[in-house]
Amino acid sequence: MASGGLHSLATIIKRLEATTSRLEDLASLATTYLSPAAQVSTSTSNSSSVNTEPTPVPPPAPHPPPAPAAPVAPGPSDEVPAFVTAYDEKIIEGKLKPFVELTKSFAVGSVIEQVEVLEKEFIDLREVLVIAGACKNPDQAEFEKLLGPLQKDIETITRMKEANRKDREWWDHLSAVAAGAPSVGWITVSPKPAPFVAEIKDSAQFYTNRVINQHKEKDARHVEWTRGYVAILEELRKYIMEYHTTGLVWNAKGVTVEQYKASAGSAAPAAGGAPPPPPPPPPPAPAAPPAPAAAAAPAGGLGAVFQDLNRGEGITKSLRKVDKSEMTHKNPALRAGSTVPATTSPAAASTGKKPAKPSKPQALMGKKPAKFALEGNKWAIEYQENQPPITVENVEISQTVNLYACKNTTVIVKGKCNAVTLINCTKTSVLVESVISSISVTNSPSFALQITGKAPTIQLDSTDSGQIYLSKECLEAEITTAKCSSINISLPVEGEEDGVFDEQPIPEMFRTTIVGGKLVTSAVEHAG
Repeated sequence: MASGGLHSLATIIKRLEATTSRLEDLASLATTYLSPAAQVSTSTSNSSSVNTEPTPVPPPAPHPPPAPAAPVAPGPSDEVPAFVTAYDEKIIEGKLKPFVELTKSFAVGSVIEQVEVLEKEFIDLREVLVIAGACKNPDQAEFEKLLGPLQKDIETITRMKEANRKDREWWDHLSAVAAGAPSVGWITVSPKPAPFVAEIKDSAQFYTNRVINQHKEKDARHVEWTRGYVAILEELRKYIMEYHTTGLVWNAKGVTVEQYKASAGSAAPAAGGAPPPPPPPPPPAPAAPPAPAAAAAPAGGLGAVFQDLNRGEGITKSLRKVDKSEMTHKNPALRAGSTVPATTSPAAASTGKKPAKPSKPQALMGKKPAKFALEGNKWAIEYQENQPPITVENVEISQTVNLYACKNTTVIVKGKCNAVTLINCTKTSVLVESVISSISVTNSPSFALQITGKAPTIQLDSTDSGQIYLSKECLEAEITTAKCSSINISLPVEGEEDGVFDEQPIPEMFRTTIVGGKLVTSAVEHAG
């Protein structure tokens, strides 16, 4: 019986050994399709599964073949669209980079920093063009995400201009760059984006003309700088007319913007290999020291107030009832003999008049909403402050344009209108083509006015510091001034190209003599 049991046990052991050997053979074949880490795991599990007797070690498996590349979502081809190549050659390399280098060669730090942001803005515009060449037209929400970097660039350029307002020598340079920065917004305009850029260029030229006028006889680099900046905007307009005549061109057969971004994101790690391992976690923060015990509240002060409040209705027990004979509102005699000291002066008390109510400071007055609307035959532009250029399109000869309480605003009037009026505006610039009646400026300091056509009369009243630019067709205009100072008139120089002006001041000092019983007044001229 014992011998039979031993024989059965020996048979079972042999069968187990045969099974183990077979399993090891199968495992060695399977390792050719596993990663090295999996091979180590398999061999470890096999060696630990049987502890009865060592088995022959199989020969080392050959090096596993490289794993096939993971499938990549279909993405855009590496071929750069033709309109992106043209943008690089004509605008980035042809105009923008020479302008940036010229700025760095002579301008101050504030202008250089602003121009560097302008360069970044045009590079961000190129990224949008690359996406447009590879993707189909996205929905509005996705398109607004693409516009995010451009919006930040425009806001940064504008803030840099406002931050350096005290730098009067370079203020026109900063204003010119800020006025031209919104030109990249043509990608949102359809079906005529080129005229949009032309309007932005006109706004920028308003300030570049001032730079030319101030520095044409001092430093020619300023004049070259203005022409270089205007050339960028003009080249952008020509580029749009050639490649994006009716709006930004998208690839109708391209992928979606989400697929494009996903493929671009997956391609970046593949090109650089596996990312580095994450850094070790930071050491645990030291335990916070125990908070000191709160000091006991003093018996008086705020603690006493809350203690009395907690008494509830019992707090009124110490009060006494006031008799009617002691009530001043029921006894005029008590009011007349009141011992309350008067707060007004003795003179005011004797007259019995109430003191005048102080007026509210201008800084505390509520800001009224901006307005830009056509009311009948009058264009009303009111309370516009720190706004991008406002354009009044296709005005008629029967319409007038009225500006009121605007600040740091540029208004462009397209066409021929009846009259233009500025009242209580500050640092407001107006660009007008032609006016039938007159242009009136009242109580509007630091204004700027440019007339590209004709205007018979210009009236100035109670205004300090103004600049007026006249065209060759407007040299017969009649200018009247009253209570004005620091008014300069810029006249075009005959024989020179457009944009070259000769600045002449309006006299402020007059001499009055009596001739034949009448007053004769003439302007005082300073020689030398």
